[in-house]
Amino acid sequence: MSKKENKEEKDTVLAEDAEKVAEDAAKEKVDEAKGTAADEGADKKAPDAKDAAAKAEADKAAKLQQQFVRLQADFANYKKRTAAEKLQISEVVKMDVITNILPVIDNFERALQVPQDKVADDVKSFIDGYEMIYKQLLGVLEKEGVTKIDAVGKPFDPNYHQAVMRVPSDEYDDDVVVEVLQEGYLLGDKTLRPAMVKVAFNG
Repeated sequence: MSKKENKEEKDTVLAEDAEKVAEDAAKEKVDEAKGTAADEGADKKAPDAKDAAAKAEADKAAKLQQQFVRLQADFANYKKRTAAEKLQISEVVKMDVITNILPVIDNFERALQVPQDKVADDVKSFIDGYEMIYKQLLGVLEKEGVTKIDAVGKPFDPNYHQAVMRVPSDEYDDDVVVEVLQEGYLLGDKTLRPAMVKVAFNG
């Protein structure tokens, strides 16, 4: 083989080696670029996943907070409602008990209407004790908010008076209470029992 041919063959081998080296270098660069892109993608996905998890936790906390606030409001309303119901029940019970006591008060008053000058001395001392018990009972009722209805000389009001008779009167105008036949009572501003009255009527 001539020197010329040998040189050409060497040049061909060198060219092929150079081409292969270039291809390998190009491949390495491509792989490196892919790796970098993959790393960047992974880095990008990681913060997105963290943000999503944080948002989910925040949403969950907000829902729990709303539930807690609603429960607090419901409990406060429940306490107010039960307190109002207890007060209403106690008022009804009080009214029932006091209404049942009123006939006892009436009997005390009837007994005390006996003229004092017509009773014997020994009976008079008994009546004094009777009157003291009557006043003590009235004092207990007053502490509970019970008051007598002021009727005589007042215009007739069906909320406070029960008219059982109409009578002529020189002293009062028509539809004015002339006389009380049975006392009426209030508990606060509520009528326990209307006063039984005579009403003026002059025709």
